[in-house]
Amino acid sequence: MEDTAQILRTELRQNDGDLYLCHLFVPTAHRFRMLALYTGYAEIARVPAQVNEPMVGAIRLQWWRDNLEVGADPAISSPVAAALSSCEFPADDIARLIDARMPALERSEPSDLASLEAEATLAGPAFMRLSLAALHQDARALPSWVDDAGIGFELVRLAHLGNTDSVMTRAQTLLGAARAGFNGLARQERAAILPAFLITGLTARFARRWPRQDLLLRHQFRLLVSALRGRI
Repeated sequence: MEDTAQILRTELRQNDGDLYLCHLFVPTAHRFRMLALYTGYAEIARVPAQVNEPMVGAIRLQWWRDNLEVGADPAISSPVAAALSSCEFPADDIARLIDARMPALERSEPSDLASLEAEATLAGPAFMRLSLAALHQDARALPSWVDDAGIGFELVRLAHLGNTDSVMTRAQTLLGAARAGFNGLARQERAAILPAFLITGLTARFARRWPRQDLLLRHQFRLLVSALRGRI
């Protein structure tokens, strides 16, 4: 498993630095599950940007569906798909991560806020539920701000595909609600789910400071502070 984990860490560090940093704060018992989820998420999310033809992208997304629906064979599948499949995450939420990338394959011009939020609403809440599942926590026990966290997270990542300022403003609102909800929990409740929400805090800060950007060292320091304080 350690060899696979090293492959996944390398992939994630290259494809999504923020998720890579956040996975480092996951307890050892759950870290491989979160690493598999984050790496799979990043790989699937990149598909539309990697292709020039919608059909090619659709084929790649179907490859992910086929591998994750029937269980990836480690002998012939990619290490990422095999690891994600081995974690036995809820199939419906995995499918949502894949389906949410379909609209981007046909996008030929900037999207309006409503369209981008529809995409974010398909992928974001599923991503948060899966993140909680990686910790063996049940998202159904938490309020609707969990969905806000996921939608806001996705909107920030989709903002360049539309009117960036309006998308970021909407993301700020959603992420602010998620932060307030999380930070309002009792300390023990926060501690149990904090690793899944570190990315929420990191993304919320990015959205608040837009269009300014923190230096990488400050970005990393803010994440460390959140992890130590137990607040986002």
